[in-house]
Amino acid sequence: MVSIQTSSIEKKDNLSVYNLNYPIIKSDNGKNIINHINHRIYEDIIAFKSAIEDIESIKNNNLFCINTDYYITYNNNGIISIPIEFSQLDGLYNISYINSYNYDINLEKEIDIKDVFNSEIDYMEIIAKKIDNKIKELSRELSIDKYIMVLDYLKDIIFSDNPTFYISKDGIVICFSSYELDSSISDLSTFKISFEEDRSYLSNYIIEKIIDI
Repeated sequence: MVSIQTSSIEKKDNLSVYNLNYPIIKSDNGKNIINHINHRIYEDIIAFKSAIEDIESIKNNNLFCINTDYYITYNNNGIISIPIEFSQLDGLYNISYINSYNYDINLEKEIDIKDVFNSEIDYMEIIAKKIDNKIKELSRELSIDKYIMVLDYLKDIIFSDNPTFYISKDGIVICFSSYELDSSISDLSTFKISFEEDRSYLSNYIIEKIIDI
């Protein structure tokens, strides 16, 4: 288990408020991967800040509020998972997205979505089923036309990109940004692959390193 310290970048003036919190990982084992993770997180924070400053320079009279919050969703047996939520309030619109940092410190490697699942199964099909079930729940609040549109769009996303995910103590959580599913869905959307319910789909790596420790 590694320790985490919080660092921050803050700014406040008439038209902008920045509150960017991010983690710094500390460890006594001297692994190079620790410096790599810290550097990657810091670069993402700075890139986010720079992008907003570029927009701010164009929209001179807009109020900009940006912040980041991070969560340590897993930190055990050399595995660490840290989702960071990046949020931007531009005028009346709030936009949020998640970057996730999933690493095996001992093996000095980033954990990819394909590492989570048994190599003999089509993990994208499993994810799609989970998403389909969740969208059916959403459909109770959406018209049938909206439901079909969101589902089709979501499947296009899931099959064209490597989905963002983080590891929790009881499952893998797939994340989608605000407005990524549909222009009417402003909240972050998450879909969980449960360790208990979906164990048969999981790789020996996940079972041995996370579930059966």
